[in-house]
Amino acid sequence: MQIGLVRGHLPPEELARRRRNQLCLYCGGAGHLARLCPEKTKTRGGKTTIFFANTGSLSKPSTHLFSIPVTLQWNEKTITLPAMIDSGASNCFFDVSFAQRLCIPTCNKEYPVSILLVDGSPLKSGVVDKETTPLQMMVGSAHKEKVTFDLIQTPLSPIILGLPWLRLHSPAINWSTGTVSFFSEFCKKGCLSPSDPLPLCTILDHGTQRTFVHLPQMYHNHQEVFNERGVESLPPHREYDCPIDLLPECAIPFGRIYPLSEPELTVLKTYIDENLTKGFIRPSTSPAGAGIFFVGIKDGGLRPCVDYRDLNRITIKNRYPLPLIPELLERLQTAKIFSKLDLRGAYNLVRIRKGDEWKTAFRTRYGHFEYKVMPYGLCNAPATFQ
Repeated sequence: MQIGLVRGHLPPEELARRRRNQLCLYCGGAGHLARLCPEKTKTRGGKTTIFFANTGSLSKPSTHLFSIPVTLQWNEKTITLPAMIDSGASNCFFDVSFAQRLCIPTCNKEYPVSILLVDGSPLKSGVVDKETTPLQMMVGSAHKEKVTFDLIQTPLSPIILGLPWLRLHSPAINWSTGTVSFFSEFCKKGCLSPSDPLPLCTILDHGTQRTFVHLPQMYHNHQEVFNERGVESLPPHREYDCPIDLLPECAIPFGRIYPLSEPELTVLKTYIDENLTKGFIRPSTSPAGAGIFFVGIKDGGLRPCVDYRDLNRITIKNRYPLPLIPELLERLQTAKIFSKLDLRGAYNLVRIRKGDEWKTAFRTRYGHFEYKVMPYGLCNAPATFQ
């Protein structure tokens, strides 16, 4: 077998044969896995083949990315980014588009490399022939080092710290507290000064990682405000919970189940499962019940709508006035900078008043449920939110 050349896709028959006979997907030999193949690190003709064991690191989204915040410095610039730790990666990598956006200095690699995925196929972006210049990277408050990154497409994380970095620093990971500490002999001699405390770094969750990647640097100190994690959990009861006061001696509305198409039923099942997991809804034995249907939205998706028209007819209206749009526009006509606040989750950030949840019940072919958070469609929802 030729070593060191850019490797192409294996024919399906050959790939199936190697899997069937438990052979290495890289070289076809027996007795070892592809990620441990001794052939993959050999070089020839100035080219090196590097194996990238974790396909998901490059293409498939995951909700369990193991990332830590790192601070990079170059040319008097500083930025904090999430770095995914991947023991299956054979080098340190930087997302090429992110590097271009940040104007990080790069150069040609002395020896181009080919990245192979777990099935033996090469990285779609081709041979890696670019790398960053050495960048100052700081982990925690005291761990400093110079790192050179290979440039590839890594859409899930701007930085990947691979196995060579892990072997070099041998960080200690406390899975129960979610912290990473550095106290290897190499770190004590090369990355820390004698007076520095042992650096401690907190593992980022997936929501925090996405916040760091897409948030401008000037807002990094306020990244919790932009974190999606907060809208995935049930908010507490507050003094401005949404009340549903009914007119006296009115019959409790009980609507019919609307017929839905197959795609709508699929979306409905997903909607119910997700909101049960979040705690936004719960199974109900309420005497009330509204039907649910769907409307199309601009991106081609479907939005669930609970038909609360009968409930709204017998609800005591909150007449809190909303601002007049013409009046607002008149006051803003001399302004030069406009901004807006858009709350993620919006109505779902407000709880239904305790004891009124049964009134929000809705009926589906998958069961009877009631809201614990304020849904869309209630007549008093805009006033409560205002």
